Amino acid sequence: MNAIVRPWHSDDAGALAEVFERADDALLSNIPDDRTITGARAWIETITDAEAAGELCARAIVGHGVDDGDDADDGDGSEQRILGNVIASGIERRHSSAWISYWSVAEARGQGLVSAALRSLVDLLHDDLGIYRLELGYRVNNPASASVAKNAGFIVEGREREKLLYDGTRYDTEICARLSGDPRHPGARLPMAAPH
Repeated sequence: MNAIVRPWHSDDAGALAEVFERADDALLSNIPDDRTITGARAWIETITDAEAAGELCARAIVGHGVDDGDDADDGDGSEQRILGNVIASGIERRHSSAWISYWSVAEARGQGLVSAALRSLVDLLHDDLGIYRLELGYRVNNPASASVAKNAGFIVEGREREKLLYDGTRYDTEICARLSGDPRHPGARLPMAAPH
């Protein structure tokens, strides 16, 4: 599957609402509570406004040549579909740090797309935006998220006991980080489209 990472656009709201509608349990904890087209528009507006203010950097993972029955077109005749998101939020300039998160639709998992997208985002954050320290965390019972972090060069720094609560159950999280001077993971990167 061909994919790129690119900034979110206001006209992605319909495609994002479709992602929300088809969300499985793994995705539900990573998306807004308002999963309507209005909620999708509001989420994109919040993301793009915060990015314009320098508070975050979000990129959609977009598959090209994906035939999902809709009419989304990237201008060259190939169909495109939202497959996921990689984001650096809480960008803190004084200490040069940011918090990383990511999600993908079920059919995009297990193909290395999120790892490749995250490696692309890491390069952008370290090289172009000059952010020194990137942090992330995941539940210890989520090996897929752990694999994405490891495959983007993040190093486990510790464990937070019973940090998260889902459906009445508490979960430990592993906290990871990577510094701009850490070795870059040699894996593939997704092409990064420029903002338009």
